Amino acid sequence: MQIIITISILLIVATIIIYKVNDKFEKREFIIFLAVILIATIGFLFYENKSENYLPNLFIKKYEKEYNTTIKSLDYELLNNKVVSSKDKFIYKFTYTILKENSEFLCTLNNVEIHKIKNEYIFVNFSQLKEECLKR
Repeated sequence: MQIIITISILLIVATIIIYKVNDKFEKREFIIFLAVILIATIGFLFYENKSENYLPNLFIKKYEKEYNTTIKSLDYELLNNKVVSSKDKFIYKFTYTILKENSEFLCTLNNVEIHKIKNEYIFVNFSQLKEECLKR
């Protein structure tokens, strides 16, 4: 994400320098070029944010369906990215708060394995995992 923002800023700076030094762009072309750069950057950042949060949102739906409990807040960490990056196998650590029996609990679920098969995501070991919960 930082790379895209840096490249966009460098493109804008280069365009401004060329515009000021050589007057190679008309003002209208300059504004159109800057608008295209800004729209492309915003679109890419929106897409990246949406795809980054896709699996945690899928976990929330799966958890709420399996345990019939609502997750109040969620924090997650992609574990397999530290060792090997994979496009079809993801291992997450989820930390979340739930409301159960009129008490709030802080729970952790480690090594949640998610496999991607074509366009479908499958939780491999979800039913075998033991969640660790502490009363808040």
